[in-house]
Amino acid sequence: MDAMPKSAALVLAMSLTVLAGCATAQDIRERDGAACASYGFHPGTTDFSNCLQCESIARRYGYWPYWDSSRWRW
Repeated sequence: MDAMPKSAALVLAMSLTVLAGCATAQDIRERDGAACASYGFHPGTTDFSNCLQCESIARRYGYWPYWDSSRWRW
């Protein structure tokens, strides 16, 4: 007899997969910061802060904004 039924093993594997995709708030902040830096914004500036805010909004609502050198466009 198997030590673990196949259905339980499947549920365990799916749960571990989902948990592996979780990110902490710090991970998300680091990714947003890296994205904003890659756009050319410098940490500590108003534009960098605005970029972080737009990244957060885009993630929350599923938007894919783009920057046109004067402001975010949706």
